[in-house]
This record gives sequence, structure tokens and C-alpha cells, in this order.
Amino acid sequence: MPKKAKLQELIVKAQAGDQEALAELVQRFNPVIKKYSRRLGYEEAGSDLVAWIVDAVHRYKPNTTWGRDELERYLSEKRNHQKSY
Repeated sequence: MPKKAKLQELIVKAQAGDQEALAELVQRFNPVIKKYSRRLGYEEAGSDLVAWIVDAVHRYKPNTTWGRDELERYLSEKRNHQKSY
């Protein structure tokens, strides 16, 4: 069985345009996508989160404090936006 690529390796490949690496990243985050989709509670939440992950992969900079805080900020904005309807 081939060794599973590290997230950092997949991110570097995805940032270079490797669509298979990007698809694998989204697949690995699928449990998180499902979890937060249920929390957000609107129909398009899953696809919005996938789009956010794809965008986040391209914006990611290693060795910085970027990460979970950005996801929490995004989710908070989405929750607030949904409540305004």
C-alpha cells in the first residue's frame, strides 16, 4: 500500500496546479466539511465549504499562524449571514 502523502506535500502540489492533489485534500477534509455543514444548517453549506477549502489551499502560507482562526471567522460570517434572511 503506498504511503499517504502529507498535507503539506498535497498543498504544495495543489498550489502548483495539481488537480489530483487538490481533490485528495478536499477528500481528506470531507469529515470536517460534513460536520460544519450540519452546524451551518443550510443546503449549500457543503459546497460553500469546499469552495472555501480550495481558496484556502491557494492562499495558504507555511510557517505562519494562518489556519483554524480563519475557518472559525468564515463560519461565523456564514452563520451571521444566514440569520439575516
